[in-house]
Amino acid sequence: MSADTSIEKPGSDAEQALRDLAGTAYSQSATSPRLAATVLQRAAKRLRSRRLVGAAAIGTVLAGSVAAATVGGGPYYEYRQPSAIMESAVPTGSSVVVNRDLAPVALDVVQVTLDIDGRDVQSVLRVVASAGDTVACPASDSPSSCTVTVNGRPIADPYVAGLRTRPFNTVTVPNDALFLLGDARNIAVDSRTLGPVPASDVNGVVVAVVNQGGKAWPVEGAPGHQIPDDYEVDLEAPVPPASTQG
Repeated sequence: MSADTSIEKPGSDAEQALRDLAGTAYSQSATSPRLAATVLQRAAKRLRSRRLVGAAAIGTVLAGSVAAATVGGGPYYEYRQPSAIMESAVPTGSSVVVNRDLAPVALDVVQVTLDIDGRDVQSVLRVVASAGDTVACPASDSPSSCTVTVNGRPIADPYVAGLRTRPFNTVTVPNDALFLLGDARNIAVDSRTLGPVPASDVNGVVVAVVNQGGKAWPVEGAPGHQIPDDYEVDLEAPVPPASTQG
């Protein structure tokens, strides 16, 4: 990520612009004080890092009563999870850090645009199988629970393998597609009803979960990925919640 080597002096236009941005976010986000505080903290970090941020690189995005800032345009962005479909790995209302540049692999959690009844719905789901894989959940002694298998083998990760799932028929994933499941299998709308999702609809791979106190941790059950410093992450406005009705 390249940085301008120019140095801003205290009181400069860029410094004032960042302060104005943080103030705007605070005034517009009565229902989301953590987000406004985060904008202010990141503005301060950028100034302490002596990075030049021109007026052209500063913008505000308003969604309802929540204000967010988009600064930079690097590979990372933040997304607020509006529903319970990925609990307990991604709690409702927490944020995730997404890397736009990573290609998803098995058990990654991805931020994806789903086509549900002809409209685009944003969601966060887990990659269970990819092109050429056969995924199934054959009925067992319990009609309400089964073991998900990929190419005839149970998923190795104990957290993912232990998620309760209702039986579904065998699916072979076509080329350039992914089979995605929510961790909360009883409420998630995912590939069990939508079918495999085009890989091109994936917006990025989730590399961390961030709680309301700003603490980040790796995604449970997913491969480990580098977690960026917070000043490298673009804040983005929340999106409408994904439907959770099967």
